[in-house]
Amino acid sequence: MKSWKRVIPFLILNIIISAATTLTVLLLWDRNLRPVQPLPVSVAGSGGIPSALSSPQPQPGGEATLPPLEEPVILIETVIGAGDLQNEAVLLRRVGEGELLLTGWKLTNGRGAEYTFPYLLLNKNGAVRLYSRAGNNTVMELYWGANQAVFRSGDVVSLYDWQGNLRAAYTLP
Repeated sequence: MKSWKRVIPFLILNIIISAATTLTVLLLWDRNLRPVQPLPVSVAGSGGIPSALSSPQPQPGGEATLPPLEEPVILIETVIGAGDLQNEAVLLRRVGEGELLLTGWKLTNGRGAEYTFPYLLLNKNGAVRLYSRAGNNTVMELYWGANQAVFRSGDVVSLYDWQGNLRAAYTLP
């Protein structure tokens, strides 16, 4: 019986230290590694992008600037699962130097469907996947919010900058 009386203070101390360690880890996680909040979504037919995001963010020198048209800045790598709403997605990859602000850029299917990008900054070699279905946007995955598949064989997927210049195109086989 006496041996249990000696162990109890150590058990209580162990519980207190474990609780303090867990709370410290959770606090550090919350402060430094909090999951990204979803970005606002813009769906064609909803009146465009939200007013707070309707114009490109200005660069330090004043107005937002775009790279020259002859400079490749982004690539439509592929369209996955065309015709299947649950799996359909467009993969875009940054191919130029530095960061590229996609706010206000538009992706079209050549048949009238159009997606306008919310605030999104792609870093050098960064990529984003745009799903046709509804979902919650993150920094790596965007959701069009369509209620049917957007792409089909033969479509020309085009990406236009916020000034309306064609920046990338991809023809579905």
